[in-house]
Amino acid sequence: MTTSQQSVVLTSSSIEGRDEEVVEANVAIIDAMHNALLATEDMSPVAVRSYFVDFYLCQALEGGFAQYAVMAAARSTMDTLVREGMAGMGAGAHLDLFNRAVDAYDALTAETAAAYLDGIDGIGAVPDGVFRMEELDGEFEELLERENITALNARWLRAQADLLVLDDEEVGPYIQRLAATLVPREKENSRRP
Repeated sequence: MTTSQQSVVLTSSSIEGRDEEVVEANVAIIDAMHNALLATEDMSPVAVRSYFVDFYLCQALEGGFAQYAVMAAARSTMDTLVREGMAGMGAGAHLDLFNRAVDAYDALTAETAAAYLDGIDGIGAVPDGVFRMEELDGEFEELLERENITALNARWLRAQADLLVLDDEEVGPYIQRLAATLVPREKENSRRP
């Protein structure tokens, strides 16, 4: 879980842009922080949760909950971050649907889960659990039209009191300074008994 008091960082080129640009900027900055070997715990908790909500959205759009379930490493931790992100940004309907999809997926037998992950085309009789997951995937598509999770995500990021807006060329040096201050602290903490 994230424990940092770091600010959400966005770029000046994205802050006044479309909602997608704001969320994409956050994703790019979190990816850059990972590439600089910053631990998730050393990043803004809001930024990390926003990142994982967007990850879930992208996976679900591409291949339904099945794709999210397959692509999510350490799914129980990721599920928690997605839930907390949706709650934080006010995506209540998406949170409810996500919880129902997690419960339905976790209730599948190994055989039924494999059938769902493989897709229902040409498998003959569709097991009830697979049919339920397909219904939830359809509900997800309909919900996107009523509750725009990207707009909620962008609004949440922009509304942070400690939001740090940097010019695009300032982001890399900021991350490197942050990494330089945190890595020595972590080494010092690892030497303690």
